[in-house]
Amino acid sequence: MGELSELISKLTALRDNLPSEMEGISVAVAQTHMATVVPRIKAEGIPRQQYSEKGVPAYLVEKNTYARQNAGFERMIKRKKKSGELVSWKDVREANGRQTNFVDFSFSMTTLNSLNVVSLENSGFVARAIIASTDADGQFRLEMGYKRYGDFLAPNDEDKEVIKISATAMVGNLFKKYGL
Repeated sequence: MGELSELISKLTALRDNLPSEMEGISVAVAQTHMATVVPRIKAEGIPRQQYSEKGVPAYLVEKNTYARQNAGFERMIKRKKKSGELVSWKDVREANGRQTNFVDFSFSMTTLNSLNVVSLENSGFVARAIIASTDADGQFRLEMGYKRYGDFLAPNDEDKEVIKISATAMVGNLFKKYGL
């Protein structure tokens, strides 16, 4: 009878502490998500997406300090203005020595590097960690990315497997913590 009483006591302690425990697990799962998805996007890009070749007049891009990373940008703008050609984001990336084979959100490296857990939502036994940019410019770029590419931070099947393994280990550790 004592073993059953002890088990009930342990399960009750787990149940009572589960909401706060789930917050910690949700943050850790979100961090695992970022640690798997972000490097993949940087290395492989967003699947089936290319940088836009749609152009705007060079004078509209010329004063953009974000796009001006080196002298290659200045040369490209001067050439495009002289010829009357339009300037695309792909042109801007090429002029600044960035790869243009796939969309990787790595122009300044701040958009993906500024991702973090910014808030928690907790409803009983369900906790959700919200991932967003920690700065306004990065958040703006993420929102534009979502509008253009959809949920590009969603994990693929390989990412999901890594996240699942991590989450399963955390839940296992939680049971051990409560002696179950």
